[in-house]
Amino acid sequence: MFERVPSYYKGAMGNRIDTFADLISPISEAEFFAEYHDRKPLHIPAPAPDKLDDIMNWDALSEILNMTAIWSPSNLKLFLDTEAIPVEKYCRPAIDRNSQQSMQPDAEKVKGWLRRGASIVANDIDTLTPGLIAAADALERRLGAKVQSNLYCSWETHQAFPTHFDTHEVFALHVAGEKVWNIYEGRLENPIANDAYKNVDDGFNEKHRGALLEAITLRPGDILYIPRGQYHDALASSEGCIHLSFGVSHVIGIDVMTLLFEHALADPAIRSNIPLREAGDDARAAWVDALVDRVTKIGKSDAFKAAVTPLHDAFHYYRGGFDLPGDALAENGDDRFAVSVKSLKIVRQNGKALLESAKGQVPIPDEIVDPVAWIVDAGQFSNNEFADAFPNLDEAARSKLIQDLSAMRVIAPI
Repeated sequence: MFERVPSYYKGAMGNRIDTFADLISPISEAEFFAEYHDRKPLHIPAPAPDKLDDIMNWDALSEILNMTAIWSPSNLKLFLDTEAIPVEKYCRPAIDRNSQQSMQPDAEKVKGWLRRGASIVANDIDTLTPGLIAAADALERRLGAKVQSNLYCSWETHQAFPTHFDTHEVFALHVAGEKVWNIYEGRLENPIANDAYKNVDDGFNEKHRGALLEAITLRPGDILYIPRGQYHDALASSEGCIHLSFGVSHVIGIDVMTLLFEHALADPAIRSNIPLREAGDDARAAWVDALVDRVTKIGKSDAFKAAVTPLHDAFHYYRGGFDLPGDALAENGDDRFAVSVKSLKIVRQNGKALLESAKGQVPIPDEIVDPVAWIVDAGQFSNNEFADAFPNLDEAARSKLIQDLSAMRVIAPI
């Protein structure tokens, strides 16, 4: 049967979602990866209804929908009873942020469709609020995969999408209202986002979905995990439902094969011409065998295997990164300094290092000659840069040196 965490299991959980462990609590990471990940669906009832409030709520949805200039028919869609509403029925002509003529959702038209039961599908929203960024980043960090989020706002008895499977695994975060999810026995083996799987028809899905495994009602704070390829559908069972779908796409074999192709291009044999027809079938077969042998050798090389880790490490999206005005002044209190004496230099006399300026000389203790020389050469530096340059110099010694040089007016904060 469909697995779920018992509703009586109350784990300690606050509203803040900073880690994957926070997100799936009260299920532990060990249990999730041992029993469910890429194996079978999992329903995680909320320890508290407000568990996901920092990620999304009605006020936050209204706020992002009011960011009029960011929306277009490609990222804000309307559906009514599984049918897409034509663009011209809910959009108006507008000038976009690139000063190009475009269509833009019209609030009054959209609200009219909502009153008739239409569902809103807002795509690619995982950079729009701090809560969304935190949830997406938490998933990416733990799963080592790319994560993208869509929002679905729907109404009682009106279904946005028919029974289907996804080409990525899904974490559905339910934040408002109630919705019944039907999970079916059918699961395709490792479907991917290409035409072979994206353009299947309803007959194909009807044939492969299998019998109903279980129907589960999601309520605020609940999370539903659905492995890639698992058939499912959902129907709102209350007025006004919101859920977020976080799609998780891992590095797959095709990605590694693409990397192998890039490495193989450096081999002249891989770039060689196929033998002419008169060379005969045996020559062509030998040529193909040689190519396969060369690719195999490249694929098994230490250099290629070493290249896979950076591919995996870089397999994520970039979100946020700004925290003004502090970022423009100092990073997390990382003060910057500049050498304020233009004639400053280090000289040596009788085996001793001296800090020299036009006004005189000051002896430099042996243990800090290199740090002082680094500061003079750098001209400008930050606390973090200084620490990175001299990791064996403890924080107290670094602070004292900066204080001493500041008191001597050799350096000054900038």
